[in-house]
Amino acid sequence: MAIAHRGASAYAPDNTLRAFELSTDLGADMWEVDIQVSRDGIPVVCHDADLAAVAGRPERLDHFAASELVLMDTRSGEPIPLFAEVVDLASSKGAALYLDVKDLGAAEATLAILEDRKFEKAIFGTTDPDFCRQLKSRGCPYPISILIGLGKDAFALADMSGADIIHPCWERAGDRPDRLLDAEFFDKASARNLPIVTWHEERPDVAKALCEMPVLGICSDTPELLKAYREIFPDAPLVVCHRGANVIAPENTLIAANAAFAAGYDFVELDVRKTADGTLAVIHDRTADRTTDGSGAVADLTTSELLKLDAGSWHSRHFAGTRIPLLTDMIACAKLWSSQLYIEVKDADPNAVVAQVEAAGFMDNCFFWSFDTDNLRIIRDHHTDAKLMARLEDYASLEECLQDLKPNIVEFNTSNANANDFTRARSAGGRVMVAYMGNHPGIMKNMLSLQPDMVNINDTIGWRKIVSSQ
Repeated sequence: MAIAHRGASAYAPDNTLRAFELSTDLGADMWEVDIQVSRDGIPVVCHDADLAAVAGRPERLDHFAASELVLMDTRSGEPIPLFAEVVDLASSKGAALYLDVKDLGAAEATLAILEDRKFEKAIFGTTDPDFCRQLKSRGCPYPISILIGLGKDAFALADMSGADIIHPCWERAGDRPDRLLDAEFFDKASARNLPIVTWHEERPDVAKALCEMPVLGICSDTPELLKAYREIFPDAPLVVCHRGANVIAPENTLIAANAAFAAGYDFVELDVRKTADGTLAVIHDRTADRTTDGSGAVADLTTSELLKLDAGSWHSRHFAGTRIPLLTDMIACAKLWSSQLYIEVKDADPNAVVAQVEAAGFMDNCFFWSFDTDNLRIIRDHHTDAKLMARLEDYASLEECLQDLKPNIVEFNTSNANANDFTRARSAGGRVMVAYMGNHPGIMKNMLSLQPDMVNINDTIGWRKIVSSQ
């Protein structure tokens, strides 16, 4: 199971309804939820016992009534949810719950809500063996997981607590904590009939290794990493994520690119512009106004000025402080994930763009396009190994499109895409891609039925739902 750690907390404030709902869209099976109890005995969802992190207040949470907490002004702008709200949302989404309940009083109030709503799919978790035994002695009807810190004997704690599940919290045990889960560990767990849930993990190599192990579940701030599109749908069209996973993160940023690659998509599309001092930066618009807290033409801003801008707050408070990446940053990101880029040359020297890609040894893993056809001709004339895209809509006929630049990829749209032209484009040696920046399920379903080699889409979540339904 993919267990969303406090929801999809990489992309939304943790332990909020928004984070939990988003995590299901990203493939989570279960939500890890932290539960405290208010002054009047009502369980609310918050990790800390005080309000410093969530609301910038030093007071203890249990000094406030639930009615005060849900109306409190939080740093994220998202309200502190009642646990009952989370249960109702989980019921509507078909999600299970992994509950980190902080004390026995909170546990009893939590159990009452679960029982009242006849909610069955839950696990209780605790770091305290005594608390685990108390829950079991009181007849807790749900499995109980014992969370194990670094340096602790997992099986001694399991035996002491009587837990049903063991959960090593070893994310800080070096670069490869997965290697601590060796054959001897699994043999001991199997002998005790103890399923294993692991720590929250966001590193691609570690997550991949954990996914190949006999574990019940893996926690992650990025649950899409555990349900990768390419792994689950190996024969589906290649996906180009327009400006990254921009539905859930600010467009043309590293976090949007990482989100797209973590989800198992194949390409990130990005836009390149030159700064006043000649650096190649990744930003769509001619000016910085729409997607940053700055203003003015990108071409008039120095690299230093551009990199000081906040490119995330416009999307949500959660992304405050996100920076505009350079082209070199995006190439490094794609290389980390062994993934690919679609580079659109906006206002930049095409030779300089390609030279940067060549210097990174990345030419085999990207393709280029530009609204300015002269840019594409320059690339074709000077860089014969560069892959180019051409849009059918920019030409009078498919034949003209195929002859002009000998494109490696021909992009169709939802109005001109058809199977016959796909065959002709493929016969000329190109791949076919269909672009759609909307979110209409029927249109995406029709795109899939045409069986393109690639799709260039804005709504990655909507696309995955269509592929999943077929």
